[in-house]
Amino acid sequence: MILKSLILRNFRSYAAENFSFHERINLIYGDNAQGKTNLLEAIHLLLMQRPFKQVKLEELISFGSSECRIKGEVESEAGLDEVHVLLSGEKKTIRLNGKIVYKASRITGRYNVVSFLPSDIELVKGSPQGRRRYLDALICTLEPAHLRDLRLYHRSLLQRNALLARTSGLTREMLEVWDSRLAESGSLIISRRHKYIGLLRPHLERIYKLTSGEDAVPDIVYRTSPGSDDGIEEGFKRELASRFDKDKGRGHTTYGPHRDVVGFTIRGKDASLFASQGEAKSLALALKTSEIELVRSTLGKTPILLLDDVTSELDERRKGFLFGLLDTFPGQIFITATSLGDIHLGGEKRVFRIRAGRAEQTQGNV
Repeated sequence: MILKSLILRNFRSYAAENFSFHERINLIYGDNAQGKTNLLEAIHLLLMQRPFKQVKLEELISFGSSECRIKGEVESEAGLDEVHVLLSGEKKTIRLNGKIVYKASRITGRYNVVSFLPSDIELVKGSPQGRRRYLDALICTLEPAHLRDLRLYHRSLLQRNALLARTSGLTREMLEVWDSRLAESGSLIISRRHKYIGLLRPHLERIYKLTSGEDAVPDIVYRTSPGSDDGIEEGFKRELASRFDKDKGRGHTTYGPHRDVVGFTIRGKDASLFASQGEAKSLALALKTSEIELVRSTLGKTPILLLDDVTSELDERRKGFLFGLLDTFPGQIFITATSLGDIHLGGEKRVFRIRAGRAEQTQGNV
């Protein structure tokens, strides 16, 4: 898969800019706060239908503008696609080859992107909620039906919570229809989380040893209430029924995949509490590298890589591992830095210098 070109209109710091990309390596450099990260975010939004940071869509529109447009040409196994994203306030409209995409499932998983960000360390040190979001987003790219089930689950969860919070004289029987719907979609979500954590685990263990130089074994932990002999769905229903009084008292649903804990351990200890900064960086780097391996082994596709100023966060050992990975990576790479001297990648590439939302483009070996 190759992103051949990109057109930006009123996206963050870019009033009007056109890009033509190299099929392998694209270096994007310039001083801080000039628009390098904005370019990567536009690419992520175009291909994955969401920015790689938790922001409101209206924040992506240039100040003083009412809408923004992103348009790109993507060459994939399916042929040459033209993808167009229009943002107007919090409304997002996607067109694929000239036709409006009304169902996200039609395009989810069509393109694959793995991003390396300085904030990735928060996947280790941050909240379980952030790790749940990360895991679910990864599963959606590997199995698009997961997005449908997440939406069905959260729709049912809102309805159940509304009844718990507002209905006087509420009985358990009044929640049965929502319990069934939650259990149906929720059990699928839980099952897929278990499945893909199991697939990630061996990659994570192997790559962590390479990045850290340690023999310590990391692990991914997923804590959810156990199912039953009848399966996850029946166990889910029973758990919801057993918590009726607790849920009614609190006014919200206290069990389900929205409450499950996703975490990491090193040497059996909670990495969010006990990992050093170096261990957390190695674990984050190993996780994102494992994501690449999982996409390639599961889908048989090579994702596009987006790397945002990650070299500033890594020591020489981890930089060596990262550049070794990139040198042998067969797909398209976009990498930002404040200086070209920070990037040690051989071969042909295209270079973009970003200044105040404008790009100066060169081509060749740098």
